[in-house]
Amino acid sequence: MMTDSATASPSLHVEVLSLPEAMPGTVFSAIDVLQLAALVLKLRNRHVTPSLTWSVWVPQASPAMLTPAALAQLSSEPPLLAPVPERTLLVVPAVYAANALELPALAQKYPDVLARIAAHVQQGGALAVCATGLIFAAETGLLQQARLDAHWAFKSFFMRVVPQADFSASEAISVNGRLYSCVVPPAQSEMLIRVLHDCFDEEVAQSCARLLLFQPERQQMHSQQLSQQWLSRTADSPVFRAKQWLEMHVEQPYDLQELAAVASSSERTLLRHFRTVLGMSPLDYLHELRVQRAKVMLEISINSLQTIAHACGYANASTFSKLFRRATGISPGEYRQAHTLRTKRSRWRVETER
Repeated sequence: MMTDSATASPSLHVEVLSLPEAMPGTVFSAIDVLQLAALVLKLRNRHVTPSLTWSVWVPQASPAMLTPAALAQLSSEPPLLAPVPERTLLVVPAVYAANALELPALAQKYPDVLARIAAHVQQGGALAVCATGLIFAAETGLLQQARLDAHWAFKSFFMRVVPQADFSASEAISVNGRLYSCVVPPAQSEMLIRVLHDCFDEEVAQSCARLLLFQPERQQMHSQQLSQQWLSRTADSPVFRAKQWLEMHVEQPYDLQELAAVASSSERTLLRHFRTVLGMSPLDYLHELRVQRAKVMLEISINSLQTIAHACGYANASTFSKLFRRATGISPGEYRQAHTLRTKRSRWRVETER
């Protein structure tokens, strides 16, 4: 039984630090992720009190990068009843620095920020730092024994400043307890989606990832559905030719004899090679392709189950539903309810002034 993520999610409040030296894009991109997550929650149940809130934090005596009106507009609307959030997150953006030696001077310029970060983590809050913003975590002693990576231009500096840390990680995003960090600003959205996954709502995070991060399989599949222009036959191995043909004819009935002819192989040889290379039969692979197409259509379209079943090569919705449940563990309706990225049809009508 699927649960409504809007009601099951723990409440999370996020503060996005804004400094004059901050890279503006890392401030705004953090808010973009939060606004999208809130939109996904609202699409699922607009009547539930928001469980995700955020605000832009400008330290005292710091020149504001944004006007008060802009700060208010970028922050979420607080719920009518504002209980203490179950979880909190502080986002530290990347900062501009001409060289590594400028970083500690910049961080020490804001003692209230350093004190706030230390207290925030001590009280159980999570911290997400982007690129050069890592200096604030270093100055507050949060990198001790951490395993992470830093931008190549500043890596040797951080290794000298925090010798107890392990900077051998090769990933763009690192997680050390409640400390999240990313090496470069373009990785910040993915880092914050990881935070939402760990600290807030897994399904909301997955929806944000599908919308914000590049999805090559979905891009290709959706383009094929729109254009109906399939890739031409290649002269590669029989398994590759059969695999390509199945991917281009997902909606067509399965015919092993035809598939073997396309692959320039006998049926028996194709089955043996297919299992050796992919660990499954061509029919099993076709079912996987159909389930993936069905997932995308359930997420992004309002088509009926019968229409989706037909588009995925099944004669009726009943057969499609059984196979979908067998593959995913839930029904197509439950999957759509949990992962849909569209509003319900009943909410389409817009009230106009008379």
